[in-house]
Amino acid sequence: MRTTLPVLFALLFSAPPLHAQLTAGEVPDGASVVDLGIDLSLFAAFSADSAAVEIDCDDFWDIMAILIQGAPPIDAPNLAMLHFIDDDLEVCANGTEYYHRPKYYSFGEPLDCSGGFDWQLSEQVVLGDFGSFTASGPTIVDSMYVAVRRGEQVGWILLSFRLVGDATIQLQVHQALSLCFSTSVGSHAQPAALQLHPTLTHGEAIRVESSGAVHSIEVLDLGGHVLARYNGTVRNIAAPERAGTYLVRSTLADGSTAVGRVVRY
Repeated sequence: MRTTLPVLFALLFSAPPLHAQLTAGEVPDGASVVDLGIDLSLFAAFSADSAAVEIDCDDFWDIMAILIQGAPPIDAPNLAMLHFIDDDLEVCANGTEYYHRPKYYSFGEPLDCSGGFDWQLSEQVVLGDFGSFTASGPTIVDSMYVAVRRGEQVGWILLSFRLVGDATIQLQVHQALSLCFSTSVGSHAQPAALQLHPTLTHGEAIRVESSGAVHSIEVLDLGGHVLARYNGTVRNIAAPERAGTYLVRSTLADGSTAVGRVVRY
């Protein structure tokens, strides 16, 4: 009996925790990685570009990656940013007088959000900047991770950018750990709050269907500008005049909102 006690104590105190913390680049069982392949490059002063990021499997964009080329440098810095469209996504960041800036993680580093950083709901996070009085970097990031979460579910975004050097600046968003919830449904599953037919149009009217009473319908561009507004009795809305991707937002009678996406080609 005495010879087995040390072994028992060793097993008890060396057992791994039941809920290990997620690390940068880790893909837990049942999760998946989204290969985004976003590569934004700018060559001219006073120019900008952006790309949409979708990480929660609901076919609606969650984040916009934004790159801005500024001039003159002292007044208009080069900027790489993340604009959060979903208002329930938090990012591990710290707040300054001017910007929220994320914490960067290397591969395998625990996504602990500590050391002066905390989880924040922030509409816009500056990844890096260069060229003005308020710019304090970083100016170059090579394949680092930013931590995001929704509720208790933590994920990561792998990105790179270069805002100094020659005339070209660049922002790349390589991958993201998908914040997907279970897709299994039971016998009491509810229909989607908003359905659009068709979602790809060459000018045909768009049919709007909802599982609840609708108060109003709006058509927006990706910058959030309202292009058209309809009352809740309308069910067929005009397609946007120009080619591009647009959002259709309905406000339901109970005050909640639902959003769908339409592409005009």
